Amino acid sequence: MRNDIASAEHIVKILKNASKVAVIWVLSTMFAIVLNHMGVRIENLLLIYVVGVVICSVETSSMCWGIGSSVVFVFTFNFLFTAPKFTFQVDDPNYVISLMIFIIVAFIVASLTVKLQRQMDIANRRTEITTKLNAIGSGFLNLAGRPAIARYSCDSLKKLTEKRVDILIRSSDNEEFSDSIAEWCYRNSMICGHGEAQFGENTSLYVPIKNSNKTYGVIIFDCCDGDLEEEERGYVDTVISQITLVLERERLNEEKEETKIQIEKERLKSTLLRSISHDLRTPLTGIAGSSNFLYDNYGSLDEETAKSMLNDICTDAEWLNSMVENLLNMTRIQEGRLDIQKKKEVVDDLISGAVTLVSKRLGDHRLKTVTPHDIVLLPVDARLFTQVLVNLIDNAIRHSGNDTTITVSARVMGNFITFKVADNGSGIPEERLDKIFDNFFTTAYENGDKQRGVGLGLTICKAIVEAHGGHIKAVNNEGGGTTFQVDMPMEVRQNE
Repeated sequence: MRNDIASAEHIVKILKNASKVAVIWVLSTMFAIVLNHMGVRIENLLLIYVVGVVICSVETSSMCWGIGSSVVFVFTFNFLFTAPKFTFQVDDPNYVISLMIFIIVAFIVASLTVKLQRQMDIANRRTEITTKLNAIGSGFLNLAGRPAIARYSCDSLKKLTEKRVDILIRSSDNEEFSDSIAEWCYRNSMICGHGEAQFGENTSLYVPIKNSNKTYGVIIFDCCDGDLEEEERGYVDTVISQITLVLERERLNEEKEETKIQIEKERLKSTLLRSISHDLRTPLTGIAGSSNFLYDNYGSLDEETAKSMLNDICTDAEWLNSMVENLLNMTRIQEGRLDIQKKKEVVDDLISGAVTLVSKRLGDHRLKTVTPHDIVLLPVDARLFTQVLVNLIDNAIRHSGNDTTITVSARVMGNFITFKVADNGSGIPEERLDKIFDNFFTTAYENGDKQRGVGLGLTICKAIVEAHGGHIKAVNNEGGGTTFQVDMPMEVRQNE
């Protein structure tokens, strides 16, 4: 099939060149006839045919057609203009010499013209390729991510070689290509496939993307319609070197980002340890002290004192349990192991459950709840969402000041249920509103507040809410205090 196509293209090219030569021959002859009737010497008419030979050589880009046209033009000149006219005989020996010189000159001119034309074509081709390579190189500058690099590289090589191209880039050494030849090419960092020593019978050429230190992937060229020419391979090597540089840059950026992540993890761990060591000591000391006092003075304490100390023990224990639960949830979130089991829960039950858990920690705070009149069902993980409400109420208790009112409300807003936990305390400084959901962020110690708080509660709230497809935000109230708003979707989304 490919041979038939090539033969057809060759025939078409021959017919085109023959047509060009015929047109130039006709025009040259007509012009020579006109000048001959005007009295121009026939020796000068040869120059017209010399010009015709040059034009034929340029238009056909072939020495054979140039020489062939010179022979045709000589015989035409002899037939039409030399005596005896309309015959191929030459009576004057001078004309014989002139015609021979004409053929020699035409041969030389055709040869030089074709060579010049080919050099110009090569120069134009190189200029075109250089322009393309520069454009490709510029396109690599703003690329980020292996998929984008692979797509751009593939499109660039397709335009450059006019062949079907596929690029396989490996993100880690643990991966393995499904194409066994591509895998061999990657592992051995050697060109293989079409025309090569290894897998030479294959119709595709496999070229590794590599530098002196690392192999990043494999480029697959479909060679069904012909091999890559030597010149094309040079251009391909140039593009591959650019791809390698971009992938190396991407690898270095990933390593840099990974280093930053590791540094941040270590910082968080250190912060956590410092916070835990401080925050655990106080309630544990309280529990231990109260327990020892009760043990040592059992039977001699009045009922009111004993109840007060037991209440302190319960409060500290509940706080410790809440903090441990937050720490466990944060660990699950960071490791991607937070398991959400959604069931339709009654909104009133969610709020009442959270209020029950924090009731002993209210102190002199007043707690008000506002719930929908109708029964409203919300698809959530009850345990996790209750933890969200508990954390928000605890946060209000710690930071709203004494003798303040905390309001927990819920209402239906379109396809969402909006929960609000509001207080009428002093509020949050505006410059800190965008930081309160960060890990370990707390203003307690900055403000000299000795309230306990590792700074995980709000971070966990944000993670749990977003894992349910919801949103959380904090705003300062105009009359003072802060409102935390949680918007939860009422319907389970299709992609969840």
